[in-house]
Amino acid sequence: VPLSILDNTVVRYALTGAVWYLDKPAVEDGAEALSPAILTRSLRATANSYAAWAGQLHWMPYDPSVTLRHGRVGITYGSTADPGIELIVAASSQTISSLLPSREQRLSDGFWDTASLPSEKLLCPVRLALHNTNEWAGRPSVSVQLTTFACGGLSIAVRITHVLADATALLWFIRDWNAVHRALLFNQPLPHLSPIFDPRLIDKAAAGNLDTSAPDPGLLKISRSLPQHRYDWWASADGCPPPMLPQTRPPPELEGADLGPPGELLPWHEWDLSLPVGHCLIYFTPKEIENMWQDASSQQPPGVRVSRLDALLAFVWKLVVRARGLEHDKELVNMVLTIGFRPRLSPPLPNSFLGSCITNASAALTGEEVASSTTLSPLASAIRAVNASFTPTAIGALLHDLAHEVNPQRTWRAFVGRRHTLVTSWLTNDPYGIDFGTGTAPRLVEALMPNIDGCVHVME
Repeated sequence: VPLSILDNTVVRYALTGAVWYLDKPAVEDGAEALSPAILTRSLRATANSYAAWAGQLHWMPYDPSVTLRHGRVGITYGSTADPGIELIVAASSQTISSLLPSREQRLSDGFWDTASLPSEKLLCPVRLALHNTNEWAGRPSVSVQLTTFACGGLSIAVRITHVLADATALLWFIRDWNAVHRALLFNQPLPHLSPIFDPRLIDKAAAGNLDTSAPDPGLLKISRSLPQHRYDWWASADGCPPPMLPQTRPPPELEGADLGPPGELLPWHEWDLSLPVGHCLIYFTPKEIENMWQDASSQQPPGVRVSRLDALLAFVWKLVVRARGLEHDKELVNMVLTIGFRPRLSPPLPNSFLGSCITNASAALTGEEVASSTTLSPLASAIRAVNASFTPTAIGALLHDLAHEVNPQRTWRAFVGRRHTLVTSWLTNDPYGIDFGTGTAPRLVEALMPNIDGCVHVME
């Protein structure tokens, strides 16, 4: 099954993943809730509805004579040869409370440095399919790790190759697993699960003819007018850090092919990989968010409404610019947003749709404009304008453009470092509503993202 136009753009993205840290149930009759044996049973029952995720990711054949373009991914599933979902069961001699404070304590403090939580040591290394774009045969695309702790608590980690799942798909899966597990635990009928795996639903939203040798000029004009960077890996070898240098070389299969005009150069000089990067959680109260929103809404023109997330990101953008010493800078600084497509398509797709239905787009103002603004209104307006530009018509044109890319991994629509802040939001997905029958919300839900200078994650 060929994956979607959007799925193919995220092959090189980090794994989609999260860890749920669950304390030992306070009541005795909840003791079995965190049993690895029962969790394994419920995982197996859930996986029956996610057959594609147990399949084999692979590259699709390349043959430009019949519009089989380069760099496209497919998945084959439904046979006994499928690699399946990897399950790791581990044990730690530590207690959860020794690694992370309670939710109440973190909320009271308003801030938590995650240095005490050594996720990289608690999680076994995995090498999922296409982890380095070359290795895929026999490798799973999904890994689940259950880790028991000395206190009786347990963590559940799920890591998925990004082409199969964005955060929405990951959280739909964990919600389904939670429902199945609770049913098994309490001797109730198993729920009917209905995830949707049909990549064609994304491709059908593309405008124009996808099988022509060149994109439609009118649709290309619409697509290229969207507020997106088009950083070109293949034009950016100069200054590229050695670990990423192989990505700047066009694949040998494309030697002699028309690669089209180069895109923007990746601004390597703005990203110093030698600098240490911390990982901190900052908590904002409902009242603080409300005050930000009131401020951001105060000078909006009639008919323009910004969201509370717009206001929060405007506030964070301002702080980041100040922290980086760009208050008087005349060059543009970028707030790079992750744009979800499910609700934006016509007709919209439900959250049960599996895949990676995202792209990145940038709000850009000068450092001086961001820092000197007396209200959050112009910053929130810039963020809202980016979101508003992704109409069904614009998305159709973008999908047409992406379908005609020589190679969809060539272009990166984001960056990090000094002048870019990359944001992803998991709002409305309720990751703390998962209890696996313990009766208590998780102590922590940790989004698994690489520690990179300029990466911001928002979660309720």
